[in-house]
Amino acid sequence: MAFAGIFSFASVFAAFAQQPAAGVVDTNAIKALFFEGLREKLNENYAKAGESFTKILVLDPNHAAANYEVAVINFRQNKLLEAEIAIKKATVLDTDNLWYWRMLAELYKRKGDMDALVRVFNQMIRLAPDDESFYFDRSNAFLLAGRTAEALKGYDEIERKFGVSDALVQARERVNADKEQRPDRMGADVAEHLLSPEQQLLAEGEKLFKQGDLNGALTKFEAILKMTDQFYIAWEHTMSTQVALGLYKEAIKTGEDALALYPSQAALYFQMAVALLNEGNADEALVNIRTAIQLDEGSPVLTECYGDVLFLKGDKSGAVVQWKKARAAGNNSGKLKKKIDEQKYIK
Repeated sequence: MAFAGIFSFASVFAAFAQQPAAGVVDTNAIKALFFEGLREKLNENYAKAGESFTKILVLDPNHAAANYEVAVINFRQNKLLEAEIAIKKATVLDTDNLWYWRMLAELYKRKGDMDALVRVFNQMIRLAPDDESFYFDRSNAFLLAGRTAEALKGYDEIERKFGVSDALVQARERVNADKEQRPDRMGADVAEHLLSPEQQLLAEGEKLFKQGDLNGALTKFEAILKMTDQFYIAWEHTMSTQVALGLYKEAIKTGEDALALYPSQAALYFQMAVALLNEGNADEALVNIRTAIQLDEGSPVLTECYGDVLFLKGDKSGAVVQWKKARAAGNNSGKLKKKIDEQKYIK
């Protein structure tokens, strides 16, 4: 399986591949709107199709199929933020619909978020355990994320379940040949020679960041953006490093440029909120953190930040509610505990 064509499943979504979700109020009005929307979608009249599906969601916000269709329509118009919000809701409402996970996989492929894509393939394998292509796609996503050991384990699982194939042999040979040529390399570094110059700079920058050399890391990340603006993770790393260095104005400018290209990334909105908050702009920070939470609902880090913003806007009780939610979601940091106990924001 060539890395140039690394994901094998179809990216075209069938118009009639789904039915309205079970348990949804099945009124004649909803049925009529649903099939009217499908008809307009087939005619590529996305504005009218969107109107029909949006009307359904006014009547029934928990209509999984309508959320899916809204996501497809927005995706086709490159409105990735709206598409991601809608498809994530669809997967929550109906976790067993393979079409919904396919749609979410398409979004993560577009964004280049391999770690999130792995999680989606896990769901697809759960629903279609006999589809060999999903196992290959997951291993390849592991490899592109630099998680080589997990990719190799994935290939082992493919052999146990489906037997040996030419595609499997070729996939292993690519990785194992590199290991033999570079026996001193372990883990993510095994696949480093498969990476582009931009990806190699990224690996160097991440290593410097872990070592505490934030300025050195920032130099690497910014060098990537001088080479190309079509590499999402470089934008995220540049912005988070600027925030860590206290370069808040620079981080805000980076965030504006990044969001113009990648408007559906929760991490960018989160970093924008932090930078804006430190620049004293709590109103804009609130807008950004709310958008981040829409994209990654339930994240304890985002929820804590939401509480911080509310506190600095004067909503102390609302802040404490969000901090408690963050702790319940798994954030057990000492600083968060102190915020809750003392009921005040701690920078």
